[in-house]
Amino acid sequence: MSSQAPHGVDGTSSSAARRARADACRRVVLLLMLALLPLRVAWADSSPQAPAPSTSSSLAGNPEGAPVVVWNRTVVTLYAPYHGMSAEERAHAAGERIENALDTLKADHLSISWIEAGGESGAAVRADNLVLFGVLPGDVGTDDRAAIEQAAERGAAVLREIIREREQARQPRLLLVGVLYSALATVILIVLCWALIRLDRFVQRKLIAVTQARLRLDVAGFDLRPMMWTLVRRGVSLVRLALTLFFGYLWLSFVLKRFPYSHPWGSRLGDYLMQIGLQLMTGLVNQLPNLLTLIVIFLVTRGVTRLIAAWFQAVEEGAVQVGWLEAPTARVTSRLVSTLVWLFALIVAYPYIPGAGTDAFKGVSVFLGLMLSLGSAGIVNQVMSGLVVLYSRAVRVGDFVRVGDHEGMVVEMGALSMKLVTRKREEITVPNSVLSSTSMRNFTRQSRDTGLLITTSVTIGYDTPWRQVVAMLEQAASRTDGLQAEPRPFVLQTALSDFYIEYQLNVAIQRPASYVMILSELNRHIVDIFNEFGVQIMSPHFEEQPKEKVWVPHEQWYAAPASRDRRPTAPPGATASSMSDGRPPV
Repeated sequence: MSSQAPHGVDGTSSSAARRARADACRRVVLLLMLALLPLRVAWADSSPQAPAPSTSSSLAGNPEGAPVVVWNRTVVTLYAPYHGMSAEERAHAAGERIENALDTLKADHLSISWIEAGGESGAAVRADNLVLFGVLPGDVGTDDRAAIEQAAERGAAVLREIIREREQARQPRLLLVGVLYSALATVILIVLCWALIRLDRFVQRKLIAVTQARLRLDVAGFDLRPMMWTLVRRGVSLVRLALTLFFGYLWLSFVLKRFPYSHPWGSRLGDYLMQIGLQLMTGLVNQLPNLLTLIVIFLVTRGVTRLIAAWFQAVEEGAVQVGWLEAPTARVTSRLVSTLVWLFALIVAYPYIPGAGTDAFKGVSVFLGLMLSLGSAGIVNQVMSGLVVLYSRAVRVGDFVRVGDHEGMVVEMGALSMKLVTRKREEITVPNSVLSSTSMRNFTRQSRDTGLLITTSVTIGYDTPWRQVVAMLEQAASRTDGLQAEPRPFVLQTALSDFYIEYQLNVAIQRPASYVMILSELNRHIVDIFNEFGVQIMSPHFEEQPKEKVWVPHEQWYAAPASRDRRPTAPPGATASSMSDGRPPV
């Protein structure tokens, strides 16, 4: 529908005719101004409005546009100013006019009129005699009348739909149906959330049981299974939370769509979810070449590390002999080489990781690098010290060593520390940095072939023949179990002091870990044999020789509370033969 505003004059020369024509012109101009007042629109992106005006249009003013929003719907978006009014002012005035008349409007009463006045033209949307809003050429970016009328018709169609939805919203039946559907959706959401909570607990129990039963994670002597259990629980809980939020999002979108007023909000939520899904799918498709490259890198690296592990395992088992690598160091070397291979693979794969070129990924990489640089200095020192100790072949698992004040059997050598078990069954952890900076005594290394020499000393006065003392010490050694026949026990006279001679008995043992027990038995036999032959073991710091010898006669060896049947309590690792009284068989 279009009407043409009069522009001509009637041709009379009387003054009354001139005044009539002037009044008619003023009325036309006033009518045009009222017809072209716009409405304000919300959610311009979801409405079928005309495109933004081009920069060539003389009426275009606001490049972003002013939407006319009525009942949460975008009717039309305006861009051009008109007679001193900005696009925002036009939209605001139109929106107020439509809101005020919305309850009385009828969908079939809307019409489109074309108006031209003073060199300007546009399409006006009317409801009977009421002008609701107008569309100017600057609002569509072209002077084409058909395009302008089409934009106005699209706005009128949206307005008709709004009027129909408002009429439906007043029907109690439709409201009741919406409430029932919303209640049903709420019940379903509650049931799903309850099921997710139960499933979360079940999956956590199963995963923790499997992790505890089958997973073995030892890194540098530390058991990482508790950390893995925590990560598994947190991961499952995050998945459950994500699913809960997803179902809640769907529930909200569904409920909003049940009511006419909130239907646009629900539609926008659904459109946003679909848009996110499409973006994810598009991104996945675009990243398929990179993902395939990452898979190839992973498979190749895993194959190489398995070959490396198999070769080092052969070295460890003795199937392959290599001069520069010993069997005890093969396992650690295998782990070290595999770690370097994986690091090289990570460097190669970095450019193909999705998002590797983003600023966020770069920021996280810099942050992690800074944390590693500041916090790993001590760890790197420990690891390097451990490698020095390992490849210097100073100690192996199973060796009996002394480090500082600690003495015990080496049970574990890790990347960061070494663990000892002492004779008192204490577990001592010695950091690798201490090993590389402290002297360590290894009792096992040389004893494998020739045995470990242990010594005990006695000081005897000059009045006792030294040959007798040597013979008694050798006889005490012959009564002691656990000594090697070769090299034979021997005695050294290590000092000729002012009052006594110091005798040192040297014996060889095969098991260094038992040297304390063997030395204790040897000392008991020395005391017994010196008492048998009536030689006192006392360093004679005196001014006058005692008249009687200071010794224990044989008949007093078992004075109360001692008895022949009673034996000393055997400490851990002692044998029955090592606890004998040392007397020769009768």
